Amino acid sequence: MAKQTEDLFRDEHSKAFQTLIMTVPLPPSLNHMYVNNGRGGRTLSAKSKAYLRDLRAWAKLQVEEQKWKLKDDSTWYYVDMVFYFPDRRKRDSHNQIKLLLDGLEEVVYINDRYVLPRIQAVEYDKAHPRLELHIRPQTKNDRKKALKNPS
Repeated sequence: MAKQTEDLFRDEHSKAFQTLIMTVPLPPSLNHMYVNNGRGGRTLSAKSKAYLRDLRAWAKLQVEEQKWKLKDDSTWYYVDMVFYFPDRRKRDSHNQIKLLLDGLEEVVYINDRYVLPRIQAVEYDKAHPRLELHIRPQTKNDRKKALKNPS
């Protein structure tokens, strides 16, 4: 029999109404995340490695300051995102969340498999491009509401 963490089992977070709020730099997109390693494979680019290092350091600081509780369980999390891009070029915001969600693993949540990403808006801010995050556990009521009205 599979362990509960290997299926769609859900735990209720003890601080279900806590929200972690962070503003981070825009992550590299999937198009710039990897480089060819010369042996037929791909590895993270130097820019991506630096982004992960800085993101994890910032997230650890925010977790401590905001008293966020990392739970080793099957808690599911909403990650609400607002992108502020530096120009009006056409971009696919979805291409930018992979590295971000991977980088928050074991700092904000155990595994990004338990993340329900929600891009709320994409905006323009030439002076201060960024990504604003609001992360909170999904409650039983949230889940019931989503299943009832998946709009």
